[in-house]
Amino acid sequence: RNQGVRVTLSDADEALIQSLTHLRKIDQIPSPSRLETSLRPYQKEGLDWLAFLYRHRFGACLADDMGLGKTIQAIALLAALKEGHLPPVEDEKHLPHLIVVPPTLLFNWEHEIERFYPDMNVYAYVGKERQMQFEGYDIVLTTYALVRRDILCLKEMLFHVIVFDEAQAVKNLYAETTGAVRQLQALFKLVMTGTPVENHLGEYYSLIDLCLPGLLGKYDTFKTQIKRDESIMLSVLIRRTRPFVLRRMKNEILKELPPKTETDIYLDLTTHQKNLYQETIALIRSRIDEAYGSKTDGQAKIIALTAIMKLRQLCVSPRLILADLNTSHGDSPKMTFLIEQLQSLFEEGHSALVFSQFTRGLDLLEEALKPGGIPYSRLDGSTPTKKRKDLVKQFQEAEKPSVFLLSLKAGGQGLNLTKASYVFHLDPWWNPAVENQASDRAHRIGQSNKVSITRILMRHTIEEKMMLLKKKKLALYDAVMGGAEAGGRGYAISKSDFDFLLEA
Repeated sequence: RNQGVRVTLSDADEALIQSLTHLRKIDQIPSPSRLETSLRPYQKEGLDWLAFLYRHRFGACLADDMGLGKTIQAIALLAALKEGHLPPVEDEKHLPHLIVVPPTLLFNWEHEIERFYPDMNVYAYVGKERQMQFEGYDIVLTTYALVRRDILCLKEMLFHVIVFDEAQAVKNLYAETTGAVRQLQALFKLVMTGTPVENHLGEYYSLIDLCLPGLLGKYDTFKTQIKRDESIMLSVLIRRTRPFVLRRMKNEILKELPPKTETDIYLDLTTHQKNLYQETIALIRSRIDEAYGSKTDGQAKIIALTAIMKLRQLCVSPRLILADLNTSHGDSPKMTFLIEQLQSLFEEGHSALVFSQFTRGLDLLEEALKPGGIPYSRLDGSTPTKKRKDLVKQFQEAEKPSVFLLSLKAGGQGLNLTKASYVFHLDPWWNPAVENQASDRAHRIGQSNKVSITRILMRHTIEEKMMLLKKKKLALYDAVMGGAEAGGRGYAISKSDFDFLLEA
């Protein structure tokens, strides 16, 4: 009105504007009475924060550290809506909620809903017999892959709340799955991830734009601004998104959680491994130089990463690249060390998790575990979804100690494996946040023992260099999650990084 413009709002919009302009603190809502657990104080604060953003028609990114219970906070929000503690943002009380997850977490969500709020009527939208008839269901549970496959029909539906769990699965703005989930319609969208930034700020943009479209502007403009002055843009990015991102760290919140120790064990290559390693480096270096001389940077990077995978596999065992090696030449210091550790732990009554990116590495571990009589389970990308639930239950409820072999991708998210108090990483991954997420399958709510995490690395190899490069990505992650004052720059692996990795 002061500018000569008169704006007429509906009563609901007027009330919304008044609420925001006179905000002093976030109001608390009652905890759902039929929730089969008591929320911890920080979880109740999370529920109140989600309720505030829901009530004011925003979106939310719940980025709590792994193991703090993001799932129960989301279930509490849906329970509060079911019990009427929050009026719907529109008169759409009977719309179902949609929960989108990686396939490895389907059974986990089904179990958690049944455990904490059995009054919810859940439809698992999976399998060949799936049907888009959601009437009468409170929650529809599905996977990112199925959203991509069925998006032409799903985008025509309106959901009440959409929860995107482990949303780093759609961090690539140009990926087909990301394009599909962005077309889903809901009154409120909640993104959940313990690793909102893994490689560069474009991933953070993708997650924020999913739950709050338009907040950060157009992506092309965003990219240009980042390149022009990253330090200033990083500060703007953090300031603009802070009200909509909730991040609590485990060491600050769970004072009662037992400590965890992290150890890097460096071993030496065998003589045969060392010779094979040097031969492989010579081949790889020329291949990478040729790729960067004749291909685009993106194509060359893929070729380079594929080439140096052989070096990483060789560090685990020569048999990963030369399957027909005899026993003496196929010796693996990593396997020898790990089996000795697992045997000692088993005799002392401890269970352990072992992570590797290489399923062939897990094959060799199985082969080595059998003679010693150590009970073990295995879960990787080929394990059927229904079987994963049984494997986790058997491991958690077993009376005797055992070992759980897990691929980093399939077993590193969403699973509760607190039976184990020892975690081993057979090979390093490029990003520390991904490794931490895997380790926190054991170091989470429900763990009563100190957790020991061991990375097994080979001295004077690419693994040693990887540990140094990972610090750059960790700096970026800390900058976004901890505030611009933490420093850090967007980081993507470059030709000079590959040269560094292959230095003698």
